[in-house]
Parts: sequence; structure tokens; C-alpha cells
Amino acid sequence: MRFNRSANSPDPGITIATLVLVFGAANVAIGALAPGDCVDFEDLTPGTVYNVSNSFADSGVTVTAAPFQWSGGTWTSAGFTEVDTSNLAGGLGSDMEVNNITLEFDFGRPVEDLRFFFGEYGGNINLSINGDFRNESNLPALHGQMVGGTLVEVMSSPTGLGVVRITGTVNSFSVGGQELWIDDMCDSTISSDCVDFEDLPYPHGYSYGQFFVDSGAIIELGEFFWFPSGSTTGGSCNVDNSQISGGTGQDVNSNNINLDFDFGATYVRLDLLYANLGGNVNVSVNGALANVANMTDLHLTTLGGASIVVQPPLGNSGQLIVTGTISAFAIGGQELWIDHVCILRSLFADGFESGNTTMWSVSVP
Repeated sequence: MRFNRSANSPDPGITIATLVLVFGAANVAIGALAPGDCVDFEDLTPGTVYNVSNSFADSGVTVTAAPFQWSGGTWTSAGFTEVDTSNLAGGLGSDMEVNNITLEFDFGRPVEDLRFFFGEYGGNINLSINGDFRNESNLPALHGQMVGGTLVEVMSSPTGLGVVRITGTVNSFSVGGQELWIDDMCDSTISSDCVDFEDLPYPHGYSYGQFFVDSGAIIELGEFFWFPSGSTTGGSCNVDNSQISGGTGQDVNSNNINLDFDFGATYVRLDLLYANLGGNVNVSVNGALANVANMTDLHLTTLGGASIVVQPPLGNSGQLIVTGTISAFAIGGQELWIDHVCILRSLFADGFESGNTTMWSVSVP
């Protein structure tokens, strides 16, 4: 544990407005988190240190540093938080090291759903939602708990990285730790029903246990299973702009790794563009895994209670279509490119009634 870090000495060229931001809670710009936006700490200067009672602003949100409670119940005001670029929370750019301190977020409005990346490397955790305070050994200990009238779900990996998703209305929120890094504190309302990988930096690669977010969906990188047997956690997912999958802009290449898509909702159809240039393919629907030599082997099959169609049913590229009640989906390959991973939440457009077949869309299966 590290203590007694003081705010950095200001550069002589820093303005009075900057001094207020670094050293005091007063007069910090107050705004509100925009729908679908994130507090990603990119507005802050790397290396800046904040102590208890300091405040800062990022993405329109005011964040105040507050005391932290150790596992034994003792409170400390000697901790610090620092703008870091080590990406130990699993995000990109800047993140925040949270060392024996709590960060209180004022979003400026109720946030219906909230999620954030974390990297946890020791010590206990403080979490408060809507005034309901919890002191736990780690964030995964909160998985499945109702806190402040919201449901807390924690996805974590063996590397210490993870994502916390909070479902429900969040009026007030704070999180603290001893050796904790956080990033991308987001209103997780999905702004799009298609993941097209345009939010990702190019070129960039991701490995097992890491997460990224695109179009509001969380994608976790997981173990890949070879055909007919064996597995690996040594693969990678790489952002590409060669459009090998047949889409536009950016796509991603799965190289011996699985991409697990969390859309935060149940849906009735998923389709994507793909090109498989070699090796086997993994597809998982609702927890049921298919490990096949070619994507076309899945044509007209059932997996996890859902039906699968591959168009065209021959060849190494085309469209994968999954229909049924879908709550979980993952896909990976050895030399697989994918793009435009899109979901449909209902077979009927808003305002349509199932009995009025004349109003059905021709695209409805």
C-alpha cells in the first residue's frame, strides 16, 4: 500500500482555473454525463495526483476524492488517486489508480445503467450505490447482489481485469480500493444494435482476459478450442481495416481466441458478416458450444435452443444468422474475420401487433 502522495506541484504556466481543478473541490465545472457517454479520464493530465477532498471533472462529471474504509472498519484519509497510462484497468489511454481512497461520481442526472472496467490487484473494496454502502474483499464478491435497489454483476478474468455492470437507476455512486485501477465509467445504454468495431483504435490488438466496448456492447476475449481437441489462451483479436469480412470500415480478426458479446439484453436474432480463411470455428449460443471445421457446418442446425443459417451454405465467407431467444453469444476462429454483429430485440417493429401480418417486415424470418 502507498500513502501520503500529494497533488503534483503546479507548473508555473498553469492557470488559476487549472489550480482550482487540481487542488480544490470548489468551483469544479458541473455538468452531466451524456446518454451513452463515458468518464474515461482522457480530459486529465497523466501523472496528476488527487487526495481526499480534491475534485476533478471529466466528460461533464464531477469526481470527488473521499476517505476509504479498510476491511477491519477503520477509515483512512491518507490515500491518493493518480491519472495513469498503464492501462491496468483494461481500457485505453488514461485510467485512474485508486489507492486507499474512494471516488464519488456526480453524474448530474440519474443513470439507468452503469458499467466500468477495473483491474484489481490487492486489498478490499468499497462500493456505494444510492447510499447503500458495501465493504467487500473484492469486486467479484458483489456479483449478483442487490445494492441500493440495483443489480450488480461482475465479469472477471484470471488476470485481475473485469467489468462491473449495474442495472437499475443510479442516483449516487462511489467506488474505492487499495490497489484498484478503473476506467470507462459509462452510461451503458446501448446506442446501436450493431457492433461494427468503428469505436476501436487501429491498429490495436487484444488478448485473453481483456475487454473492449463497441456501440455499447462489452466484448470479452476468452479461451479458444481447437478441432477436434485441445485449447489455447494464447490467441489474439486484432483490429483490421482490410474489410476481409465483407463489411465497411474496420473489422476484427480472431486468431485463436473467442469473442464473447454482452449486449446487456435478450434478443431474438443475431447476424454477422464473416470470412474464414483457415482453421476451425467456435460458436456458442446460450452457453452451448459448437466446435466445427467450417462455418458452413452450422447451416440448418440448432444450438442453445436457437436456429442457425449460414448464407451462402458453401464457401468460406458470408453471413451467419442465429434466430431464437438469445441471451449469450460468442464466436472465434483461427483465421476468422467478422464485422457488423447486429441484434434484433423483437421480430416486430414498434407499434406492430403480431396478429396484423400485413404489417410484417419482409426481413422477418
